[in-house]
Amino acid sequence: MSEAVPRLSVIIPVFNGEATIGGCLLALYASEFRDFEVIVADDKSTDGSALITRAFPCRLIRCPANVGPAAARNLAASQASGTYLFFLDADILIEPDSLGQIVDALDSRPEVDALFGSFHSDSVPANFFSRYKNLVHHYTHQNSREEAATFCGGFGAIRRGVFFETGGFDPQYRFLEDVEMGIRLHRAGNRIWLLKRLRFFHCKRYTFFGLIRSDLFQRAVPWTRLILRTGAIRNDLNTRISNVLSVPIAYLLLAGVPALAFAHAAFAWFWLLVAFVALNRGFLACARREFGGRFAMRAALMCWMIYLSSGLGVMLGMLGHLSDQLRGAAAEAEPAP
Repeated sequence: MSEAVPRLSVIIPVFNGEATIGGCLLALYASEFRDFEVIVADDKSTDGSALITRAFPCRLIRCPANVGPAAARNLAASQASGTYLFFLDADILIEPDSLGQIVDALDSRPEVDALFGSFHSDSVPANFFSRYKNLVHHYTHQNSREEAATFCGGFGAIRRGVFFETGGFDPQYRFLEDVEMGIRLHRAGNRIWLLKRLRFFHCKRYTFFGLIRSDLFQRAVPWTRLILRTGAIRNDLNTRISNVLSVPIAYLLLAGVPALAFAHAAFAWFWLLVAFVALNRGFLACARREFGGRFAMRAALMCWMIYLSSGLGVMLGMLGHLSDQLRGAAAEAEPAP
């Protein structure tokens, strides 16, 4: 590794990540590209994350309290010296050429201010729920616009000056802090590149309830509140028209189940099912191609459940946004002391 200012600073926030941080760092130090530094921000872990990290030639920063990934990344970035900052989650494995691809991409396109990649089609955990979640992410990014209006803090790089000019990640966001920063970047006129050939392996293991909980409370609810607060929505990534339309159809399918004993109702329910499959045919075809027909059938059922969860998340997010608005109005109405 160069003793001069490194081209790339790799920043990893970790909270109780002893199961994956070792593999993440092993993959980093096996990189073909060598001109980088690694800064790990331990977000007040209570497991062996810090002990494992100390076995590697990286800098370890201990957060004074559990501040969340946004603040942990900002803290590490404040001590980074690289030309480019690469934010990487502790449960992700890079490939030997990943860092080189990032630096080459930003060097070759000076008009681009930030970039991110996507997961490979398969995850490290081989259980259905981990593979399903990973494949959804892979398919979504591989079929979205290269000119992005968001950012991914799990495996995203940005020019150092642009990061600080933007103000970094907003610490008040515990979830989707990277999406929020991406919205600010885009609105400031910065260009963000979804580099589809840049792919990583995900080591996070999901269970059924963990997947539902994650999509409800860490995705749908905060995403709805963020959209309502910023007005930032477009036909891309997770907010494509097909995704939006699938939510009410998922609820109509659920409501129609008790009436399946009646011929006319069963006929209407069948066509709702056809519409649901048609709206998600691209992903389901990808699931069948990658893991076979049985997996694709289970994935279709899981899609339905996730859309039901998303619909609930939208309602909860709207209520949360309304509560925020009412609190803000009440605070403005209070007389000054």
